[in-house]
Amino acid sequence: MKTLLAGLVLSVISLGAYAQGKVTINTKQTNTTTQHHPAPVAAYKCPVCGATSPFATDCKKDKVSMVKVGDYYCPDCYMTSSKAGKCTMCGVDMKKMEAPATK
Repeated sequence: MKTLLAGLVLSVISLGAYAQGKVTINTKQTNTTTQHHPAPVAAYKCPVCGATSPFATDCKKDKVSMVKVGDYYCPDCYMTSSKAGKCTMCGVDMKKMEAPATK
Protein backbone atom coordinates (compact mmCIF):
# COMPACT_ATOMS: atom_id res chain seq x y z
CA MET A 1 0.00 0.00 0.00
CA LYS A 2 2.85 2.37 0.82
CA THR A 3 4.52 1.72 -2.53
CA LEU A 4 1.26 2.41 -4.35
CA LEU A 5 0.86 5.71 -2.51
CA ALA A 6 4.51 6.67 -3.13
CA GLY A 7 4.16 5.86 -6.82
CA LEU A 8 1.01 7.95 -7.06
CA VAL A 9 2.70 10.94 -5.36
CA LEU A 10 5.72 10.73 -7.67
CA SER A 11 3.44 10.52 -10.71
CA VAL A 12 1.55 13.65 -9.66
CA ILE A 13 4.80 15.55 -9.01
CA SER A 14 6.30 14.56 -12.36
CA LEU A 15 3.07 15.49 -14.19
CA GLY A 16 3.08 18.86 -12.44
CA ALA A 17 6.66 19.52 -13.52
CA TYR A 18 5.92 18.42 -17.08
CA ALA A 19 2.75 20.52 -17.33
CA GLN A 20 4.59 23.80 -16.76
CA GLY A 21 5.37 23.98 -20.44
CA LYS A 22 8.35 24.93 -22.49
CA VAL A 23 9.51 28.53 -22.85
CA THR A 24 10.54 29.52 -26.34
CA ILE A 25 12.44 32.66 -27.21
CA ASN A 26 11.90 34.21 -30.60
CA THR A 27 15.35 35.19 -31.86
CA LYS A 28 14.08 36.58 -35.15
CA GLN A 29 13.54 40.32 -35.19
CA THR A 30 10.63 41.39 -37.32
CA ASN A 31 11.14 45.13 -36.87
CA THR A 32 14.64 46.48 -37.44
CA THR A 33 13.84 50.09 -36.54
CA THR A 34 14.60 51.31 -33.06
CA GLN A 35 11.56 52.41 -31.13
CA HIS A 36 11.97 55.22 -28.62
CA HIS A 37 9.38 55.38 -25.91
CA PRO A 38 8.63 58.90 -24.73
CA ALA A 39 9.24 59.80 -21.11
CA PRO A 40 6.12 59.64 -18.94
CA VAL A 41 4.24 62.90 -19.04
CA ALA A 42 3.72 64.65 -15.72
CA ALA A 43 -0.07 64.79 -15.50
CA TYR A 44 -0.16 66.20 -11.96
CA LYS A 45 1.77 69.03 -10.33
CA CYS A 46 2.09 70.27 -6.73
CA PRO A 47 0.73 73.82 -6.40
CA VAL A 48 3.23 74.64 -3.62
CA CYS A 49 6.64 73.33 -4.70
CA GLY A 50 6.00 72.39 -8.34
CA ALA A 51 6.88 68.70 -7.98
CA THR A 52 5.37 66.52 -10.71
CA SER A 53 3.81 63.07 -10.75
CA PRO A 54 2.28 60.87 -13.48
CA PHE A 55 -0.65 60.00 -11.19
CA ALA A 56 -2.85 61.67 -8.57
CA THR A 57 -1.26 61.60 -5.13
CA ASP A 58 -0.25 63.85 -2.27
CA CYS A 59 3.02 65.77 -2.49
CA LYS A 60 5.56 64.04 -0.26
CA LYS A 61 7.19 67.32 0.71
CA ASP A 62 4.19 69.61 1.29
CA LYS A 63 1.43 67.06 2.06
CA VAL A 64 -0.87 68.84 -0.45
CA SER A 65 -2.89 67.06 -3.13
CA MET A 66 -1.41 67.23 -6.61
CA VAL A 67 -3.45 69.19 -9.15
CA LYS A 68 -4.12 67.82 -12.63
CA VAL A 69 -2.40 69.90 -15.31
CA GLY A 70 -5.06 71.99 -17.03
CA ASP A 71 -7.38 72.13 -13.99
CA TYR A 72 -7.79 75.12 -11.71
CA TYR A 73 -6.74 75.43 -8.06
CA CYS A 74 -7.10 77.98 -5.28
CA PRO A 75 -3.72 79.44 -4.26
CA ASP A 76 -4.93 79.93 -0.66
CA CYS A 77 -6.67 76.68 0.30
CA TYR A 78 -5.60 74.44 -2.67
CA MET A 79 -9.18 73.47 -3.53
CA THR A 80 -9.34 72.15 -7.13
CA SER A 81 -11.90 72.56 -9.90
CA SER A 82 -12.15 71.77 -13.60
CA LYS A 83 -13.68 75.23 -14.26
CA ALA A 84 -12.30 78.74 -13.82
CA GLY A 85 -13.93 81.13 -11.38
CA LYS A 86 -13.91 81.75 -7.64
CA CYS A 87 -13.04 79.19 -4.98
CA THR A 88 -16.17 77.79 -3.35
CA MET A 89 -14.47 77.66 0.06
CA CYS A 90 -12.69 81.00 0.38
CA GLY A 91 -13.78 83.10 -2.64
CA VAL A 92 -10.28 83.64 -4.13
CA ASP A 93 -9.81 83.55 -7.92
CA MET A 94 -8.76 80.11 -9.15
CA LYS A 95 -5.45 79.74 -11.03
CA LYS A 96 -4.88 77.37 -13.92
CA MET A 97 -2.27 74.67 -13.33
CA GLU A 98 0.26 75.00 -16.13
CA ALA A 99 2.34 72.15 -17.50
CA PRO A 100 5.86 71.92 -16.08
CA ALA A 101 8.59 73.56 -18.12
CA THR A 102 10.50 71.11 -20.30
CA LYS A 103 14.27 71.10 -20.26
